[in-house]
Amino acid sequence: MNKPRVVHIITRLEPGGSSRNTVDACAAQAREFDVTLLAGPHPESAQLRNMLPPEVTYIEVPDLQREICAARDLRALKELKAHLARLQPDIVHTHTSKAGALGRLAAALAGLHAARPAVVVHTPHGHLLYGYYGPVRTFLFKLAERFLAHFTDNFIALTPGEKRETAAAGIGRQDQWAVIHSGVTFGTPAPARREDLGISGEEVAIGTIARLEPVKGVEYFIRAAAELAESSPGIKARFVIIGGGQLENALKALAAKLGIGGQTLFTGFRPDAARLLGALDIYVQPSLNEAMGRAPLEAQALGLPAVVSSVCGLPDVVKDGETGFVVPPADAAALAVALGKLAADGGLRLKLGQAAREWALAKDATGFARFGPESMNSQLQKFYNKILAGRKGGIS
Repeated sequence: MNKPRVVHIITRLEPGGSSRNTVDACAAQAREFDVTLLAGPHPESAQLRNMLPPEVTYIEVPDLQREICAARDLRALKELKAHLARLQPDIVHTHTSKAGALGRLAAALAGLHAARPAVVVHTPHGHLLYGYYGPVRTFLFKLAERFLAHFTDNFIALTPGEKRETAAAGIGRQDQWAVIHSGVTFGTPAPARREDLGISGEEVAIGTIARLEPVKGVEYFIRAAAELAESSPGIKARFVIIGGGQLENALKALAAKLGIGGQTLFTGFRPDAARLLGALDIYVQPSLNEAMGRAPLEAQALGLPAVVSSVCGLPDVVKDGETGFVVPPADAAALAVALGKLAADGGLRLKLGQAAREWALAKDATGFARFGPESMNSQLQKFYNKILAGRKGGIS
């Protein structure tokens, strides 16, 4: 009996949670499945490709890209269809928006001439229902995803919040959705020391890891930091922003304008971003949309209390009042209050930080760490076996 064949399709392998999630899944599944990964090109994909075992077939699709381009998208669709028609997989698992659209359409077209069409699974790795675009583009996205749901057998959300919000928008039925978190590898070699970032022992270090783009809400962290500095001058705080992006210069200018330029450290992009968490006392994630949030989990695993916005999956990974605080999005005043409580009270930081570490590292029903890759892969294996068992005609 041949191994069931699974084809994963992702827009591109780039630094970030969705790509790492997909590579981890492919590597783990190679023991039980015949696995192929299709992805578009990206200049930084080599590191993730090298994490794939030799049993996983990697195929680059040159025209698969994030940007919309009718000619290239049509070529990518044809190439994806050709690969799927040749491979005749049992499962097609698509990831992220562009690959999710073209991959599901390609699976439907390939299935027209297949003896047994593949089961199609889509993991959005978050939604675009708010926080990204204006009302017109968001409406068009909803229409497109509702259409694509007709070519999707199953959906996987990373958190209950993502499932609830996406299904409520009419994208798939509730019974089509499963929740399987993204696997986060905890523990980094030699966490950074405070002195590595020029933070003194008497300062309270409050920081975030983020791409400096609007959806990450770093502007509200800076505004909250300025409010905290003004309302609580007795607190010696250092604000740390780890990451780079299109808004870096604008955010530096904002910090200077609000009078906290000297207290705010911008590290720029750092490949060792998770290591820098070791220099912080409080973690903050002010996103306007976040499917799950790997960094808040990494921070909690290190014993840091986290303050996050109440969007999508963030309230599922930070327990409000127990491992940190959950505040309304785009609300600098509320964020400042929560950060102020923690910055002023070392005992509270210690209490919530200890609970955060226990929460992040606790084992779940799989017997593995609740948010670790082993738990994710165990749940995916069970999920695949279930849908394959129900596949008409059985497995060849």
